[in-house]
Amino acid sequence: MKVLLLHMRFHPDVTGTAPLVTALATDLVKKGADVTVIASRPHYGTNGTGASLGGMWFERSVHEGVRVYRTRVHVPRNTGAVHRSLNYLSYNLLSTIGAIAGSGYDVCLCVNPPITVGMTGMLVQLLRGTPLVFVVQDVWPDCLRAIGQLRSRALFRVFQLLEKMIYERATRVVVVSEGMKEHLLDKGVPAAKLAVIPNWADVEEIQPLPKKNPFRERYELNGEFVVLFAGNIGFNSQLDMVVDAARLLRDHRSIRILIVGEGNVKPALVRRAAELGVDNLQFLPRQRQEQVPEMLAACDLGLVTLNGKLGKLNVPSKTYPIMASARPVLASVGRDSEVCRLIQEADCGFWVPPDDSRKLADAILSLAGQPERLKSAGWNGRKYVEVNFTRARGVEQYFDLLREVGGC
Repeated sequence: MKVLLLHMRFHPDVTGTAPLVTALATDLVKKGADVTVIASRPHYGTNGTGASLGGMWFERSVHEGVRVYRTRVHVPRNTGAVHRSLNYLSYNLLSTIGAIAGSGYDVCLCVNPPITVGMTGMLVQLLRGTPLVFVVQDVWPDCLRAIGQLRSRALFRVFQLLEKMIYERATRVVVVSEGMKEHLLDKGVPAAKLAVIPNWADVEEIQPLPKKNPFRERYELNGEFVVLFAGNIGFNSQLDMVVDAARLLRDHRSIRILIVGEGNVKPALVRRAAELGVDNLQFLPRQRQEQVPEMLAACDLGLVTLNGKLGKLNVPSKTYPIMASARPVLASVGRDSEVCRLIQEADCGFWVPPDDSRKLADAILSLAGQPERLKSAGWNGRKYVEVNFTRARGVEQYFDLLREVGGC
């Protein structure tokens, strides 16, 4: 089975769904598939200082048996719509050329966001007759409008038209939760076309390690109670509220909040924290993949935040690794969200309403004094992931679906 996988991020990217896509591609190869990935050069969160339009149009490499082509892209220097559109469209143009110029494939797997990757998938389907499987990690354009990043009615209608075309043209549409499935059913996507394949945690790589480890030593986290947010620092993460909660907790010197990663809103958050004089909040660069297990183990409480308007439109993939590390989850999300449902079903954490820094601060302060309750919730999460959200199970579901669609 020859698979073409289209997604902007791939190893060594560690932001967003890059680790999941990398794991999927490498494991498909181990199961006997011939996998080609077309991704962009690593650049997210660099604000124009990373990859550029210079150099070769395509760079070819091999990663654990996966054939990887990286395209040149326009690297946005700010978060404006024009620069972001150029970033997406430059990838679309070159990924389409690379896909069409390559050998034939049995199936094309497109992973959204951004939804524009579906344009390349549809062109490959049209010009090469390749069946298309479209994976919805975020429901665009609904997510963008919900968080105020798509105010133009005209542009929203354009994205809606693109979304409708992709769902109609795709052979199958994969969603990562039952809530997303319900949302797409409401949009008119046929139930027979939809498949639910949740994201996962690598329970072999991420183990319940000792809290005292090299990560804590490196960042001088001695006896502090550590609250960790690790992942994409983007518009939907509501991290302004975390900065405000840190300000409310600054007199409690035993509590340290870490925000680890990169993203579009990180510079503004760093400036705001400095203006408020918040010294119990520390921003750290994104960590290499091999450092993630120790980073997760070093925390007492894993933080998952999400704009309350997103509800069923987004499931932060960072939730599963926190659970796999046997650390409890503190979720600041909407009551109707998949994350809230998950932590209640697994009994693996705690919920506070989004956009309420006072309640977030109060929850952190209260939980800091309940180590046994935290330990119990953490192990509940680990056990739940081992049964329901393993990498092996997720890859097997994708493999079976791709074989079915590709007729292999």
